Amino acid sequence: SEEARRLDHSITSVLAAIGIPSACVLHGYVGFLFGSLKSNPWWSTPLMPVIFLMSAIVSGIAILIVGYFIVMKVRGTDPDAACLQSLYKYLWGFFIIDLTLELLELLTMVYEGEESWAIIAWLLKDKLWFSYTTVQMLICSGIPLVLLGLVSLKPMDSLMRNRLGLISSALILLQVFAMRWNVVVGGQLFSKSLRGLTSYTPDVIGRESIVMAAILFIMPFVVMYVFNLILPLWNKDQPESTTV
Repeated sequence: SEEARRLDHSITSVLAAIGIPSACVLHGYVGFLFGSLKSNPWWSTPLMPVIFLMSAIVSGIAILIVGYFIVMKVRGTDPDAACLQSLYKYLWGFFIIDLTLELLELLTMVYEGEESWAIIAWLLKDKLWFSYTTVQMLICSGIPLVLLGLVSLKPMDSLMRNRLGLISSALILLQVFAMRWNVVVGGQLFSKSLRGLTSYTPDVIGRESIVMAAILFIMPFVVMYVFNLILPLWNKDQPESTTV
């Protein structure tokens, strides 16, 4: 009913008013913790909180697109073309800002040319060459930037648009993961004297292991599935969408 719709809209507005600022504070604070560590030249940059915040927005939109496709596939219904087109445009816009900030951060380090740049350049050419240059910047930044531009600006059929949008979203998720890896792990690859590099291999089992990371990654989807059993995302009596 119309009254129920208004009630749902009010509830979602309240939840958004609480959740969005909380998420901004969380991710901004994590970036602030890294950026305020003056002893580590790879972390100590004023752009770090903003980059963490923008990457959270970008990855949130990307996982929303990927999750929406998966749910629609399971339900056997066609995705809403207008909804996805809006998400693609938002994702493209925020991703441009996010990538620009990441490049500005690196260019600032290069331009300043401080003593620490020698060890950072060594880190990027050695330990982080594949994860930073190849994965984060070339593959997972360059390809989505072009594909989302085509999806947002060039008229095309829904099937091709959704394929390109899904590929771009998946690559952006990998890009954000690579960025977090390069920041968190890369910053710990300096020796304490900043005269050499160390190595890091993640444990398979343990508190900070691959298995624990996989469990933490799966938990939100399990919670969403349980909530869907209690409060279904879609009305079972609602006719299936045929929008393409």
